[in-house]
Amino acid sequence: MMSRGVLVTGGGHGIGRQICLDFLEAGDRVCFMDFDEERSKEFAEGHPQLFYFYGDVADPESLNSFVSFAIEKLRRIDVLINNACRGNHGILSGLDYEGFDYVLSVGLKAPYELSRLCKDELIRNRGRIINIASTRAFQSEPDSEAYASAKGGIVALTHALAVSLGPDVLVNCIAPGWINVDEHAELSREDIAAIPAGKVGNPRDISGMVQYLCGQDFMTGETITIDGGMNKRMIYHGDWYWQYNAD
Repeated sequence: MMSRGVLVTGGGHGIGRQICLDFLEAGDRVCFMDFDEERSKEFAEGHPQLFYFYGDVADPESLNSFVSFAIEKLRRIDVLINNACRGNHGILSGLDYEGFDYVLSVGLKAPYELSRLCKDELIRNRGRIINIASTRAFQSEPDSEAYASAKGGIVALTHALAVSLGPDVLVNCIAPGWINVDEHAELSREDIAAIPAGKVGNPRDISGMVQYLCGQDFMTGETITIDGGMNKRMIYHGDWYWQYNAD
């Protein structure tokens, strides 16, 4: 099987890092973009088939340079993983127009632009696009308007791209819930007990689905929620619910 050429944004840590590692383990060549230069360089140095490009995905010139760099290093593009996003605050903390637009540039405009720049390569190689959204696309906490908007937008972008680029390119989306990206984090019993799956998610839970979606040949346009069942759990505060629904 020929090695695939894989592009990943935000690949220097957390979910993106694990996605890179799993593709490398599968025998592929990976190029990732990240703005944490020191950590990313250290990561790339330990893997000869892994290539690092420094840049901010909010900058369209950097995106264009990233794709050119990736083609030079990988010789082909088979898979695009749009993982990078930034979580600013929202209306309660006075996030202004420029701040809101920056989050959209990272989390929504960049995935579109990278899809556009990689389109011909992906069509030629019957490739895959995997977008990483969040359960924040469907549920919110206060003061999270920018991040929620970017993640909601990428869900819609996913099915739009799937229709435009199919059948040559399959496009799907993953919406993670709580994913612990810190191996040293201490999790309380209450945290774990609140999750129907009985554990807090880790980057491998997301990366495993990325590998599945890149290997199958029928599913497209879909968003898959991976949150240990939390979105199915009915939670109400106060006694009114139990009084109203008492037998």
